[in-house]
Amino acid sequence: MRLIKWVSLGLGALVALVVLGVLVIVWLVDPNSFKSQIESAVRDRTGREFALVGDIELGFFPWLSLSTGEGRFGNPPGFGAEPLASWKSAKLGVKLMPLLRGEVIADRIFLSGADLRLVRHADGGANWLGLGGDEPADPGAKTTQINVDGLAIENSRLLFIDEAVPRRIEITGLNLTTDGISPGEPFTDTEIAGLLHMDGFAAEGVPFRLEVPEVKLPADFSTVDVPEFSVAFGGFEADGKVGGALGEKPALAGRVETNRFDPRALLESVGIAPPRTTDSQALGKVQFGGNWAFNDGAVRIDPFSLDLDETHFVGSFSRTAGTDALGEFLLAGTSIDIARYIPPTDPASEPFILPTATLKALRFRGEIRLERATLDDIDMKGVTLRLLLDEQGLRSVTRPVTPLPERK
Repeated sequence: MRLIKWVSLGLGALVALVVLGVLVIVWLVDPNSFKSQIESAVRDRTGREFALVGDIELGFFPWLSLSTGEGRFGNPPGFGAEPLASWKSAKLGVKLMPLLRGEVIADRIFLSGADLRLVRHADGGANWLGLGGDEPADPGAKTTQINVDGLAIENSRLLFIDEAVPRRIEITGLNLTTDGISPGEPFTDTEIAGLLHMDGFAAEGVPFRLEVPEVKLPADFSTVDVPEFSVAFGGFEADGKVGGALGEKPALAGRVETNRFDPRALLESVGIAPPRTTDSQALGKVQFGGNWAFNDGAVRIDPFSLDLDETHFVGSFSRTAGTDALGEFLLAGTSIDIARYIPPTDPASEPFILPTATLKALRFRGEIRLERATLDDIDMKGVTLRLLLDEQGLRSVTRPVTPLPERK
């Protein structure tokens, strides 16, 4: 018992000395006096310019924290003078007592005003390659488990330029938050939002948002389970869920429900001209909902509902996998005025050329049923249209297909 007492006292004294040493460092040592050494160490390790322009601040118990002002991390040769990354302020902390046991429990990571510029040249070279160094990992090295209390990125920008395509993608006003991050544990309360800019998009960008209350993803990334998500892009919004197996042959399933959105406005916001119709208000209101499944290339949406302006449809869609895939659909609708959707007559416009080769490669068959359809003075009831598209082209057939699901 006496031995245990003395060992306990010794360990307690050791911890006290460590804590006292940290206190002395925090209170008496100016971390800014080490900025030049830190910058040199990063430059030697990565071969990139690294500068801490703002002040460095240290915090103490219960978190050993490090805060920095402005900083930047440079590009490799051949990628311009702009830095690969810069930021206005950053903060990172770790709990002191677990750190003494070799366990890293990090405080919430804050990053404000970050600007990340990723560039890939036409030859495949990229400015983010080589950051990990060329030395192979030591397979016998002890793995340190890292737990992070959360991540918060605010008012930042992400730029990706791919010169091989070419493509330029930019996200401004980027905000990202998530709760605790631990190996094998679910991600919780994750939200990302910003403005997406691409060629042809509206000058102000298209706002987007993704909210995911929980994501279950094991350490081997073999499965994923998202019981609930919410996404918005421009005027389009959708809620749903997704889950299943990942890997070489993914098998995922879920459900999605959209708001009643304006597809014309959405297409225009991303630089795509909406279809020209006789009625300029046609294709102005769309809503969709359904269950879906993806299994190693095969797709199925069954059942689904679709509201197109004032017409309500229900049905199903499936497409097999493989090079000889076949798509099938069943669609039942209420009443539709066909004349609204016909392109207006314009002798000066170029004639529309049907992409026959592309359509033939799709290969599908299906059936459309309408309670009522009108075209100018023609009034039709109980309309059934059976379509087949294959190597011979698009045509109507008489053979019936599988009965449609009941309308809900």
